Amino acid sequence: MSKITMEEISRMAGVSLATVSRTIHSPHLVRKETRERISLVMEKVNYVYHATAGDLSRKRSSIIGVIIPTAKSLVFSTTLFAIQETAQQNNYSLVTGSSKYDIETELRLLQQFKERRLAGIILTGFVFGQKDLVKELVKGGMPCVVIWDKLDDSDLSYVGFDNFKATYTITEYLISLKHKRIGLIVGPYTKVERVKKRLEGFKAALKDHEIRYDPSLVIEKEPTLIDGKEAMIRLLSLSVRPTAVLAASDTLAVGALAAARDMGVQVPKDISIAGFDDIDVAGYCNPPLTTIRVPADEIGRLAFKILLDMINGRGSQVQQYCLDTSLIIRGSCRKLD
Repeated sequence: MSKITMEEISRMAGVSLATVSRTIHSPHLVRKETRERISLVMEKVNYVYHATAGDLSRKRSSIIGVIIPTAKSLVFSTTLFAIQETAQQNNYSLVTGSSKYDIETELRLLQQFKERRLAGIILTGFVFGQKDLVKELVKGGMPCVVIWDKLDDSDLSYVGFDNFKATYTITEYLISLKHKRIGLIVGPYTKVERVKKRLEGFKAALKDHEIRYDPSLVIEKEPTLIDGKEAMIRLLSLSVRPTAVLAASDTLAVGALAAARDMGVQVPKDISIAGFDDIDVAGYCNPPLTTIRVPADEIGRLAFKILLDMINGRGSQVQQYCLDTSLIIRGSCRKLD
């Protein structure tokens, strides 16, 4: 049996070929009654639109690439879901890759996205040394938006927040609770600029309050539960324990809570623990986690909007959005006597 074509769908539905095309690509531009009539015809004959062929005929991809550091982090998943939902509303689909905080992996992903002539790319920051490559992609006509970071570069569009300021805020909160020996479990700051800014925000808060920075209290880890637990065990095994620990990721913080529980250390009675991100589980921990709320959903939706403007030729100007974060105080931290 020969495949049903769009021309045949238009004839069977009693509409023009252009209307069928709009129903597939821009359904919001088609009247509801007409859209429903065309959809019923498609269902009746089991018509499946050939997206790849359509992209070729229009000489334009309907796929965007998204690079995240790791799929293990719930907060990145929130942003990814927001991008996907917004993309689908605009008849775009996603291909996603995880950089694993590795420069070679990130390079391969960028090259693969470029070779496949994707419509655009959204990057969750980038590994040190990648900025020039991203700028080359933009100059070459590839729409790109960087997320989760505030860039000091007027040539790149971004939707992020001030990682330095947010970490400074939560560190200063711990200091206000009279903590002076504060541990830090932080992501790969030797590889990623936005993570390095979190370390710098932590150090700046200590300095401004005349507290000596102790590198032995800082542990670099990838943001996983098991890494958070392992790092906390190390901090709790020190001859002089910290009185508070900032985990610069809620995933790390949840792992830290598990370590404290296993070692018989009560939170916040014996030690305070704070996180960063405000993932869904943060409010359901025992005790509920004090953390920094990041607008992960808004970042994803706004990033796609900017990318779509670029794809459609409406975004000739660089767009940069630094969104607000907020300190969420719960029960995992206490003031020292």
